[in-house]
Amino acid sequence: MKTLTVFTPTYNRAYCLNKCYESLINQSNQDFKWLIIDDGSTDDTESLVNSWIQENKIDIQYHYQNNLGMHGGHNAAYRLVETPLNVCIDSDDAMG
Repeated sequence: MKTLTVFTPTYNRAYCLNKCYESLINQSNQDFKWLIIDDGSTDDTESLVNSWIQENKIDIQYHYQNNLGMHGGHNAAYRLVETPLNVCIDSDDAMG
């Protein structure tokens, strides 16, 4: 089991989600799972995330739900997190 869940609520952010992905695969410590909460996207988010899952560079969990807004994305993440620690990284942010 991983120690940390990095969760990212997203809605139609396929155009910028790769910035977050690239920063996560470049982390020296890989003791985390990336939980992507897709809040009803109608763009290419699902297929993009599935391509990353196939690459298998980091542990990714994808969750799709009908659009509930930012709070709905956070609530879904808190229901799904199974690690002792968690942090939210927005879809247009990156980890240093």
